[in-house]
Amino acid sequence: MTLGEIAMIWELCVRYANGRETVLDVFHNLEMAQNRVDKLYAEGYPMHFAYVVRPGCAT
Repeated sequence: MTLGEIAMIWELCVRYANGRETVLDVFHNLEMAQNRVDKLYAEGYPMHFAYVVRPGCAT
């Protein structure tokens, strides 16, 4: 398996104003994760937290 074939895991998280994060969902495709964030923000922009996508930890 080459580096380009390694499967990435992406975590969709809520990042609160105090810096704490909570994982909402896990994706194997970055574009799908970003599309989910777009759908969440289409419902309105929250005041005290943000939706973020970050590389996940495969365990």
